[in-house]
Amino acid sequence: MDYDAFFGDAIGKVRAEGRYRVFAELERHAGDFPHATRYEGDATSEITVWCSNDYLGMGQHPKVLAAMKQAVEKVGAVVLERELAQLSQSPTVADRRFCVPLKENAPPVAL
Repeated sequence: MDYDAFFGDAIGKVRAEGRYRVFAELERHAGDFPHATRYEGDATSEITVWCSNDYLGMGQHPKVLAAMKQAVEKVGAVVLERELAQLSQSPTVADRRFCVPLKENAPPVAL
């Protein structure tokens, strides 16, 4: 079986239907919530981000940052990543950031 062709065709169909998800390349500005820079090819633009996983700006709260730094200094980043993966019942924490449609015409939702 030609897997490249098979998956290439499947992805092509999803793109043609307008369901292919492209993630924006964003760089948040620490200490300047909710502002960020968006990168599109060689162009950049300043934007305001109101995303559901940090709509209160707690990702930049001094107590949250201090707790994160303390945890990394205590156990290291790899150990912390494993513990977070176990808590989220995921092979890796990175798996948790992807979105998938639950059914054919449903909007993507975070896992």
